[in-house]
Amino acid sequence: MSTTKIRITGLVKAAQWAREALAAGISPKDAPAFRKRVSATVAQAEAICKEHHLQPKDLPTPSYRAYCFLKEIPLDALPIAKGKAPEKRQTVHITNIVAAQNDMNTVFFEWAKAPQNKDETLDARHPQVLEFTLDLLQHTREIESLAKEQGGAPGHLPIRSLRAYQWLKFLSDPATLATHLETLRAVLREFNQPRCPTRVTPRPAQPVEVGFTDGVHLYRARRDEAGLHVTLHEGLINASPEVLRAVVCLIIQQQREDYRKLATDYGVSDDFMEVVAALEMTTTSVEDFTRGQAYDLEKVFNRVNATYFSGKMARPKLMWNRVLTTSRMGHYNLARDAIMISITLDAPDVPEYVVDFVMYHELLHKQLGVTVSNGRRNVHTPEFRAAERRFSQYHQAHAFINARSRR
Repeated sequence: MSTTKIRITGLVKAAQWAREALAAGISPKDAPAFRKRVSATVAQAEAICKEHHLQPKDLPTPSYRAYCFLKEIPLDALPIAKGKAPEKRQTVHITNIVAAQNDMNTVFFEWAKAPQNKDETLDARHPQVLEFTLDLLQHTREIESLAKEQGGAPGHLPIRSLRAYQWLKFLSDPATLATHLETLRAVLREFNQPRCPTRVTPRPAQPVEVGFTDGVHLYRARRDEAGLHVTLHEGLINASPEVLRAVVCLIIQQQREDYRKLATDYGVSDDFMEVVAALEMTTTSVEDFTRGQAYDLEKVFNRVNATYFSGKMARPKLMWNRVLTTSRMGHYNLARDAIMISITLDAPDVPEYVVDFVMYHELLHKQLGVTVSNGRRNVHTPEFRAAERRFSQYHQAHAFINARSRR
């Protein structure tokens, strides 16, 4: 089998467009155009794969997920919208949001590299953490106010500005910011005293500047006359020292498959996807988004609540996310009391008990909360794992999710 990877531009975006259209319902007038676009996108993807002597399953995972989603849409049985069709999504335009993110990254970096701050104990009550939190809140509140003036919300921003806002909002929680700063200091220690193989120059030849973002890459690095500029994905704030060391060594010395595998595996782990989901939920509408192509989360919640919580669990906000995922299938946001389920599970070939299990898993987070140990959040405690195994089809659900992730 060829190991060549090709990327089909627009395939993931088309799947997300189709997902939102299906959730809203499609008017009879728009149905022919919807069918035509889905069929054409699938045919184009298959033609490109054939041209490169590949199968769709050889595509990068997000593209393959998008292809499968589009391929499995029952075009002859589309959900028809009732009443007035939803209005087109509004876009708001606000300048300097990315600049504000860059400025905060610089502030964090300058603080972390200062000798007097290298070993200082951090937590949510630390004066410097609280000061930085106020700066972040000032940025996010200004963005929210400007968006409101345009009749919209931060979720209506263009993608680059949206991701910058999500990052600012995510870090405006003091406990999260403390973890972020701890991770930044850990990365700087790895750059200052790299433990890569001795046959390679152990230190970068130039000064290093490190920042974080909510992007599509686990890490990026570039060199110029000022030094080495490194950008890491915010999902790395939950990474172990071994993973952080692997990322640093990959930046210093790229030809290391063992480090590459460690970093890549982390990029699809639950810990990483937990942060990705939390970032996305900073701009998720407060309104429910329950109806999917195959499942309605309202019905799923009612079923799970009655079976496992005696109907006593207070209903959180329920929504499908808008991103096809490979590992993280759900997320509970404590601050907003909201559960978001991956649209990867909203498909006719996904058994009902799998969606029920993910809902049950997230409701356990709501019931049991979060513990913090040595500055790290722990949501999957022994108590949580014991409760999780009380799900009647626990092993079957895990097996299905694992197999789908591998696929």
